[in-house]
Amino acid sequence: MIIASLSASALGGVAVGDVPLRLQSLVATALIIGVLVLYLSRFSPGRLWIAVTLGICALDQFSKFLVRRYLGAGSVQDVGGWLRLSYLSNPAQGFGSTFAGLLAVTVALVGMLLLLYRRLTPTSYRMGRLAALAGALMVGGYLGIMLDRLRLGFVVDFLEFGPASEFVYNLADLAVLFAVALLVLRALQMVRQLKLARLSLRDRVIK
Repeated sequence: MIIASLSASALGGVAVGDVPLRLQSLVATALIIGVLVLYLSRFSPGRLWIAVTLGICALDQFSKFLVRRYLGAGSVQDVGGWLRLSYLSNPAQGFGSTFAGLLAVTVALVGMLLLLYRRLTPTSYRMGRLAALAGALMVGGYLGIMLDRLRLGFVVDFLEFGPASEFVYNLADLAVLFAVALLVLRALQMVRQLKLARLSLRDRVIK
């Protein structure tokens, strides 16, 4: 209820369930991009993330331009035993989903990230290289997806992996998935560092 009320107030009193899924997806994507750019501009150790973001977005859009021009809608072309080019116009929100509460969840997540941002701003916190790279990949990927929805009304998917894959991807999807993998790796590194710090502290106490 709280999340739904927050989302409704952000949309001028319109209930989340009444907002078209396409509009929910556009607003949610814009919110995610905005908060990621905020973090990167404030906490990234350099400005290389801008080049990574623009490069991923440009590569994604160029690949979709080639697919739409040279690969007919619905056609499938085998590239190798594990990869096929399959042009699909995807009106769903992401990975074929039509989750009606996407905007509410996104607003709640962005709100928590903004609260964390306020706590981190007065400190000397800086993002590590893996976290900054992951953020840049996410921004570039989400920009590519949002441009598709704004220009075409759907997302162009064309990469199909495996003999009978349930999903068709694009380069923006892969960038976001790779970013998530990097964040998981970074989280595992932090857990390992905390364990080593505790062991070191225990050794000093015993001595």
